Amino acid sequence: MLQKAIVQRYFLEIKNNGWDSMLKKIIVSLLTISLIFNLIVIDNYTFAEFKDEIKAPINLVRNLEKSQYREGEEFVINYTIQPQNLAIEDVYPEYYLVDKEIVLVMDISGSMNDPIYMNQNKEAIKIREYIGKIESNIYRYKVNIEYMLLWWYTTYTEDLLKDIEENLEGIKESVKGLKTNKQRINRELKKIDNYIKSIRDSLEEIKANKNVRRNKSEIQKNIDNIMKSTEKIKKLLKINKIAKIEAMKFVANRFLEKLKDDERIKVSLIPYETKAWDSSYDGKDFADLSDIEDYNELIRDIDRLEPYGGTNIGDGLRKAYYKLKNSPNKNARKYIILMTDGQPTAFSCKNSDFYFENGYNYHTHGGRYADPDDLEYAKLVGEKLIKNGGLEIKSFMIGFSNDANMEKLKQIADSSDGYFKKAEDGNALDEVYQTLADEICSDLPIHSVLFKETIPTGFDILDVSEGLQIEGNTVIGDIGSITYRLDKERKEFIAEPINFWIKVKANRVGKYKFGNIEGENESYVKYKDIDGKDRIKYFPVIDISVYETDPPILNAELFIETDSAKVLNISVNEPSFIEILYNDEIIDTIDCREDSFETGKMKKFTIELQQDIQDNSLVIIATDLSGNKVRETVPYLNLNSVKLDEYEHNDLNRPVGLELSTESNSIIKDITINGTKVQENKVTDEGLYTANVLLRDGLNDILVTVKNQYNNITCRTFKVDIDAKSPVINAELEGFKLMTNFDEEVKEVWIEADLNNDGIISEDEIFDKNDINISYNESHTEADIILAEKFSNKQIKIKAKDMNGNIGFLTFKIPKLDRILDHGLLVNSIQLKKYEDNSINIVNGYEVKIGAIFSIDSEANTLTLHLNKDGIDNVKLLGEFKFDLYVIDENSIIRRVAVNQRDVNIQSSDNEIVVNVDLGAYSDIFENKLLFVYNFKPLVENLDTRGINILNSFSIGESVKDLKVNIKHLPKIE
Repeated sequence: MLQKAIVQRYFLEIKNNGWDSMLKKIIVSLLTISLIFNLIVIDNYTFAEFKDEIKAPINLVRNLEKSQYREGEEFVINYTIQPQNLAIEDVYPEYYLVDKEIVLVMDISGSMNDPIYMNQNKEAIKIREYIGKIESNIYRYKVNIEYMLLWWYTTYTEDLLKDIEENLEGIKESVKGLKTNKQRINRELKKIDNYIKSIRDSLEEIKANKNVRRNKSEIQKNIDNIMKSTEKIKKLLKINKIAKIEAMKFVANRFLEKLKDDERIKVSLIPYETKAWDSSYDGKDFADLSDIEDYNELIRDIDRLEPYGGTNIGDGLRKAYYKLKNSPNKNARKYIILMTDGQPTAFSCKNSDFYFENGYNYHTHGGRYADPDDLEYAKLVGEKLIKNGGLEIKSFMIGFSNDANMEKLKQIADSSDGYFKKAEDGNALDEVYQTLADEICSDLPIHSVLFKETIPTGFDILDVSEGLQIEGNTVIGDIGSITYRLDKERKEFIAEPINFWIKVKANRVGKYKFGNIEGENESYVKYKDIDGKDRIKYFPVIDISVYETDPPILNAELFIETDSAKVLNISVNEPSFIEILYNDEIIDTIDCREDSFETGKMKKFTIELQQDIQDNSLVIIATDLSGNKVRETVPYLNLNSVKLDEYEHNDLNRPVGLELSTESNSIIKDITINGTKVQENKVTDEGLYTANVLLRDGLNDILVTVKNQYNNITCRTFKVDIDAKSPVINAELEGFKLMTNFDEEVKEVWIEADLNNDGIISEDEIFDKNDINISYNESHTEADIILAEKFSNKQIKIKAKDMNGNIGFLTFKIPKLDRILDHGLLVNSIQLKKYEDNSINIVNGYEVKIGAIFSIDSEANTLTLHLNKDGIDNVKLLGEFKFDLYVIDENSIIRRVAVNQRDVNIQSSDNEIVVNVDLGAYSDIFENKLLFVYNFKPLVENLDTRGINILNSFSIGESVKDLKVNIKHLPKIE
């Protein structure tokens, strides 16, 4: 209809006004439509097409204890996902300054009255938290020891034992408050104490170089025993049984308590049984958790829930969707967290059709027993509304049960493009909700990272980490979420690494590649990135060889102190012939085939290298007496560049980015700067890693240690000389001129001022040479800054950047600024006179000269003089108005300024004169001291004996100086 109306209007225009008029209107219309279209496009894509993609910097590594195995040997592949820190300036605020709306969809069907294991005792909760820390430390230890040489291994194991003992003390104290299973738990704690003692005994033997391999094996066995004991303690903690609904209330209360006081988070409740029910909070759909009344009302609603009826999961999801859709906050991050203890047993319908609309005019069908339509309805709600309903909703489906019906809930989660979590008891449910609370509180959450690994034929998969599943020769699963949080200094987003593992058995002799080989094996993680885009990142390829008999074991350490001082240590466990290659050329050999070796001990050989080791790794090939050949690399390590960003500081330290490169699938074991270890165990991104560190002014000693997939290391020292001294600033104010000087050459100077007093410096409160007048001397060690009146009574920050990007600053209080220094009676060439009350006395009808001393600049350069400002009627201003303008110094007139008459505007009447003088074209007098002299001859008829007072006003911009003129009779001399 709209198109038809436009055509009809155009034909009518042609008929009435002809083709010329019509053509003009068509052109104007097309231009208007084009402009509107472009504005719409620009508006829609400002934060999409025209912005860089925001990717989480995630590094992946996969490591083994060794790369050579005997046929039939079992081993563990350890994986690490290490998110790198994100600078706050690299992330658009719309990604993290975002509100969050959560709908808790809670099952209150009749089966929620069934009992389930859970321990709500606060001491039991503390014990589980301590055990969680112990297990986390052990997982991290197991990953890291794969990369360690012997002297680090003992230290790291001791550190682990100290962490375990510290948490054990907390457990032992909490056990005192338990009422059940106290003795059985204490027995397990006693076992753990004995395991720790055995580990320390083994460490002492290792330090004495006795039976190293056997003792390391004993340590591993005892650490595994500690894990078994902690698992037993957790089982003993959940011996109590309570109704599922009571467990759910307890868990929900702890979930909300964790989110409490966060003003960004709003929560609503949708309980459901055969049908779902709505809730509101003082007339609002969502409770504001930072509002104590809303928070308490939500808690009361949860505590009042009672089990009844069937399980209409679809209706709960439907109501949750419309709750989020109807929210006025369209930019909030949306979450649905649905909990159920079983499969759907009901659906909603209207006129024999599934009901997907928003409203109450519908019926429910079903109840106690499941029907295929119940599941189909829930899946369709997930697909039509949650997934494809026009909102971006993060949905989590939590199965609170240990029965087989959880597969149906997973189907519902898949249909809504959501995430499925399983909780077999109350404590597991609590862990799931606590983890979700952490994810939601996260400033930059990356939910549910999906992992896939294809193991080559020739290996059996024996076991996997929690959350992973074995499907043939493939391992897949949800390995958790990456939760970035802003650090305390509010400079970086940081996230903890994720560690997991796969245990396999070598069944066939051969050489294998694990990783993303085209057309064969796959190894990757898949996730939805910070910017909402799906991304896949692949693990580096590793080589594994399987032998009939034990191959030689190699350890290699390369120490590079300077380009001319390089030492290679090679250790081997049996008689072998060893070749060292660089760039495919043999540069040295070691023949120890006739040497004697002690069982379980390594023999070390030292070689001084002359080659420049750059961009390629050393290769070591060891062949034992049985013909087993082992090929390993020793990683190269380069410092490609030192990235110095501009940095504001007044000390002698400066953050830098050390851009390192090494072998793919390597770890930066540690970085030590000037004798202090600053980083350790950092995963590289295919061999690349940027270490953000703090260096001091001058020369820095940087020792970097890298370990590759064969656990061979390279230690290299780098000398880095940087300028970390910022300019020292001195400042002095003279009128509107701020005179600054520096102890070194500067590249740029600017000022910052909180003009609107909101405590924040915005972009329009930063003033550089484009905003204000800033002039430098020839050596750029001095700068004059001409201030504007808006800086009056403000505290400003003067900033100066040197030639190497160091930014110094000085806080300076600006007093009240006035461009007009004086306004009074001219008594000699440049001196003005007036009384303390800004008044002068003159004789009625006599002419005097009055002057104003002032300065102008590009900000304010028009002066206004208003004689008899109040327009008193009986005052006549006699004679033609005249003025002169001079450049002066402290003592005398320097020169007269010739003002063009076209720059002067005079409006006069008998009793009032207003003069405007535009001096914008006279830039040569800017920032000089000026004297404006004008003739003034007032006549007051019938002046009484007291005289009369009038005002002459002189102003420039916001600066005003009023002069009170007392007109009196000529004194009579007797």
